[in-house]
Amino acid sequence: MQKPLIAFLGLIIIVGLSFSCKITDLRPEGYEYARDIDKAKQLIEEMGKAHLIENWNNMETYNVIFEGEFYGFLGKRSHPFKEQKIELSLNFIPKTSDGQLKILSGKEKNKTWGIQSGQTYYLNEKGEPIVKKNKDMQFYMPTYQYFIEFPCRIQEATSIDYLGTKMIDGVKSEGIIASWNTVAPQKDLDQYLIWIDAESKRIIKIEYTIRDQFRFVSAEAFFQDYKDYDGIILPSTMPIKSNLKQKGYLSKIRIKNFTSNKVSSSSLSPLN
Repeated sequence: MQKPLIAFLGLIIIVGLSFSCKITDLRPEGYEYARDIDKAKQLIEEMGKAHLIENWNNMETYNVIFEGEFYGFLGKRSHPFKEQKIELSLNFIPKTSDGQLKILSGKEKNKTWGIQSGQTYYLNEKGEPIVKKNKDMQFYMPTYQYFIEFPCRIQEATSIDYLGTKMIDGVKSEGIIASWNTVAPQKDLDQYLIWIDAESKRIIKIEYTIRDQFRFVSAEAFFQDYKDYDGIILPSTMPIKSNLKQKGYLSKIRIKNFTSNKVSSSSLSPLN
């Protein structure tokens, strides 16, 4: 067994022992439900308006040119690709989990994976869909899509509360905690802390759990350098940190371009 693999297995064992009895809880220390639900509802609606989320209803599909750069030992294990820097073309049907991911760089260049109704497939040389189970794509593709559409999708949360204000990078922000059924930690549902610019009402940062992977893992994504793509408001850069890495970023995601209706929805549903 190679030394890097031994080291990785050792890390997993140590981390597993450290967190085996814990489930990450994003609620602030001393928090008691509820502080101000009406304020939270108002703020999440204002955030949606500031991000022009109604425009997600005006397209059949969309394409995002997406770049990911991953750092260090843990960053290498936070993505399914062969390189630490990768460029992708993502095509999705809004507000679903159906779409395709085409790799634009590296050893797997031009490889296309898809997901439809939870079933993964790849396209062969003739462009025909071949059903093949891929747990990585089953997790990462909907995750990428969810964060692209986040200001719209988080409106579906059924349990929210207001957390007050704090300064983030010199900007006054207001916080909301959001989840489903309850804001308390649940083993199969994520918690989100959404920090919103008090003036512009756009998202500054999201803190979130990753229950589908490990119940003890949490991360935070900064939404930076917003760009307006004909009414679709997206951050150009999303640096990401994790509670597993005390210093520095785990990865940095960049949205390089956005195009609506580049492909048809039927092309993203080839298993029908």
